Amino acid sequence: MNDEKTRERTRELPMVELQQEEYKALQNQVAVVSQQLSIAQAIAVKEKARSEELSNLVNRMQADFDNYRKRVNDGNKRLKEDGICAVLEKLIPELDVLKQAIQTIPDEKVAEGVKMIYRQILEILSAFGAEEIPALGQQFDPNLHNAVMRTKTNDPTKINMVVEVYNKGYRIGDRILRHSVVRVAN
Repeated sequence: MNDEKTRERTRELPMVELQQEEYKALQNQVAVVSQQLSIAQAIAVKEKARSEELSNLVNRMQADFDNYRKRVNDGNKRLKEDGICAVLEKLIPELDVLKQAIQTIPDEKVAEGVKMIYRQILEILSAFGAEEIPALGQQFDPNLHNAVMRTKTNDPTKINMVVEVYNKGYRIGDRILRHSVVRVAN
């Protein structure tokens, strides 16, 4: 019986040795896989940081582009407004010439034709948003009016008031195309 047990143990020994070798091989594989996992995790962390950096870069570039687009649009709008104002500033003195011509032309039909041209130019000014600056009877404002003469007045309510307009002034919004040329009471 002892012999039988010894034989059984002898048969079990190679089996145990095999299992131990398999166990060691599995431990080595686990160690290799664990090392590979650690490397993969480090790479993942590094790639995640790079991804976030690239994402931030894209967001900054998009914001920069949006700002650039807004600046270009504002610049184009400003250039368009400047162009319109430059043309209207050249056109306004022609209104004065037409007004003088209307007053001096003796032929009524010719004068009526010049009046029609005068009205058309006023319509052009209006179409681009230009409006006349109120002056006559208004308080003198150096931002809107250009005083070329002063007149004495005895009425204290008329002091510093515009009493005569020589040339009408025009503006588009807050932008002055031409100041009103006026006489002011003092």
